Amino acid sequence: MKRGLFTSCTAVSMGIAFAAAAQQVTVTGCAESGVENGCIVMKDGDKLYNITRATPKPTANTYGTVTGAASGGIDLCQQGTLLTAAQWKPDASKVCGNTQ
Repeated sequence: MKRGLFTSCTAVSMGIAFAAAAQQVTVTGCAESGVENGCIVMKDGDKLYNITRATPKPTANTYGTVTGAASGGIDLCQQGTLLTAAQWKPDASKVCGNTQ
């Protein structure tokens, strides 16, 4: 029983430490379709961010800004750094070049 409680407390403590270390990221540009169906990614220089969980949900080939917490988590998209607690703000005044 003590071992199980210790393991649970350690896991919770580590989760809190990772959550506290999450870096806030803001990226502006064109949202793109990810490799997996339904996934949306955005490039910032040589970095790639998975913005699929942003709200409202981004649409591929839409210009906008996303702000969220870069997490070490993974999801079904398996591509880019996952942004959690992310907010998406489309900018209709700009157009993305790729209209596929």
